[in-house]
Amino acid sequence: MASLFASGLLAAPLIATGTASAAPPETDLVLAVHEAETGVETTRLTCDPAAGEHRLAQAACGEIEAAGGDFTQLPGTDPQVCTFDYRPVTAIAFGSWRGEPVRYVQEFPNRCVMEQETGTVFSF
Repeated sequence: MASLFASGLLAAPLIATGTASAAPPETDLVLAVHEAETGVETTRLTCDPAAGEHRLAQAACGEIEAAGGDFTQLPGTDPQVCTFDYRPVTAIAFGSWRGEPVRYVQEFPNRCVMEQETGTVFSF
């Protein structure tokens, strides 16, 4: 039993190395938007190639790429007029971006402001 365990430990780095060189690190994200009135909406987004349930997967992956995977640096959209209605919305992302862990939670005063600051990433 010990020899099987030891051989598994020795083989693990070889498997990981072979996988890493064959494909780019995985991007697999769960995105969620929570509003008190409507509850939680979620979608899954994968990139390289862009796929998943996100209706604007290609654009969302491009925006995350432009931010270097840093959700606090998303390029957002062109400025638009947002109302001053206070209907808090929380944007959540977790998973991995090219192998790096992602944990993002940000509250915005309303959906319009969220979309203006995060672009298409949370527009699903």
